[in-house]
Amino acid sequence: MLGQRIKSLRKAKKMTQSDVADGIMTKSMLSMIENDKATPSLPALQAIARRLHVSIDELLIDPRAIEMKQLIEKINARTNDYYAEEQIADMLAPYLEPAIDSYWQGRIYEMHGNALRFSNTEQGLHYFDLAEEIYKRLELRDEQMNVQISKVYFLFFLRRYEEAYRKVDAMMIHQDVPLAHETFLDYQMLQALRVSVNEDDWSQSIDFLREGIRYMREKGVYSDVSNYHRLLALFLSLDGDFEAADHELELLEHFFLFTEATAFERILVELTKGSIAVHREDYEGVRYARERLVEVNIEACIHYIGYFEVNLCLWKDSKETLPFDLQSGVANIWRGAHLWQVGGEYDHAMMLYALALAMRAGVGVDRRAEVEEMTKQLSPGRFKQEIEQILAELS
Repeated sequence: MLGQRIKSLRKAKKMTQSDVADGIMTKSMLSMIENDKATPSLPALQAIARRLHVSIDELLIDPRAIEMKQLIEKINARTNDYYAEEQIADMLAPYLEPAIDSYWQGRIYEMHGNALRFSNTEQGLHYFDLAEEIYKRLELRDEQMNVQISKVYFLFFLRRYEEAYRKVDAMMIHQDVPLAHETFLDYQMLQALRVSVNEDDWSQSIDFLREGIRYMREKGVYSDVSNYHRLLALFLSLDGDFEAADHELELLEHFFLFTEATAFERILVELTKGSIAVHREDYEGVRYARERLVEVNIEACIHYIGYFEVNLCLWKDSKETLPFDLQSGVANIWRGAHLWQVGGEYDHAMMLYALALAMRAGVGVDRRAEVEEMTKQLSPGRFKQEIEQILAELS
């Protein structure tokens, strides 16, 4: 608090209240300010700062908030070594208590919540709540919205899809308040996800994504262009418009020609092409996507390699010999289960669908109960119904 900072600085400089107040205000008024029972005018505050030989910022900004800011900048600095989530949680721990009413305290809580994603997800949600409370008191609308978005993704992580979509619904009432570009785009993406798997309304999802892309063009903001075009292509394929899906991926390839797309962004495009090839039953397209993922050998894609392998094994001509079999495809899906089980609902549903198809072919039946339990967590709709139907057909 301001009064406490004035008092601490005064004592550190071995000055009495009379020394500071002389010619500025009465000693009793200074005493009230130091006890946070009165607020000085700006001229009086400037005079107190001069008397204490400090800048006015040092009076207005809590030193602890400055330390928090410096720590967050250190963690986020690209020039630093990579910090694991456990390290980040340990670095932030000293700043969790006592709390101060500051933007930086909110950021500490928010980052600490994110750092608990794997180790203690429920506790992470608690720190998001603390961050949201601070942002709400400080009337920081964008920050408050960003925490709400983070909470939704954490609920996806916990496979609490119904609760996550309810939170997205609750955000809709605030759209009369202008948002920062990135915040709006994050929100628009969640809206597209909400009405896709949850409501089986691919057309509305497509509208949300196209609106987001138009917004990026109008504002000249392209921070999430890759994810928008990929997801739009995927949803168009699910809506049966494969020509439009191909067009979106072509636009993305053109965009990459003029930007420094990361290798991982390009791999995600190949993954998306493979998923679309599955939807259109394009055997060669799925084969090519699987080969590309095997070439780059990224552990984060292992479940999709398995997904493609399962489909290729089920579709292949009986005379064809593949360098893998249905058993290895199922094994790869389970090998990457720690990723797809905490990802978005689409990934969750696609992996369960492939596992159900493999079980119908006689492979992986020993984990049927596990697949059935995870299927219960899906939103009601097309994917869940199709998986349940396949499982019901098993003897």
